[in-house]
Amino acid sequence: MQVEEIVHALRKVFPTASIEPGQSPLDEAFVALPANCILAAVKLLVERFDIYHLSTITGQDTGREIELLYHFWAGGGLTLRISLPREGAHLASVTGLIPGAAFYEREVREMLGVAFDGLADQRPFLLPDDWDGGHPLLAHRPEEVPE
Repeated sequence: MQVEEIVHALRKVFPTASIEPGQSPLDEAFVALPANCILAAVKLLVERFDIYHLSTITGQDTGREIELLYHFWAGGGLTLRISLPREGAHLASVTGLIPGAAFYEREVREMLGVAFDGLADQRPFLLPDDWDGGHPLLAHRPEEVPE
């Protein structure tokens, strides 16, 4: 995978954004992006680099923010890391570029409470239709997180 070229292209498209690449020893690159860049970044991966295999979207509540990881694969891993506020978290849906992302976005919406702008299918995905227990993966509260 041409990670350096992708990072260069992302920096060119988002000149004022802080785009921080990282590397892991397992042929996996990580790129941190501002939340408002996700749709254009995925469009760049799909249209310019022919990277459209979104393996999954994972997320976690860090206690201070919601972190989403968009895991792509094209001969190596590329993960886009997005941080969102815990309250009122929302992000553009990438289903217009990668229709299969709907399953992952529905899961993240249900488990972490992230709203995906443009996600057409809002039906429950994993939880029962009558679930009223909140978002199961919002386990930490800011007041419980040590400084």
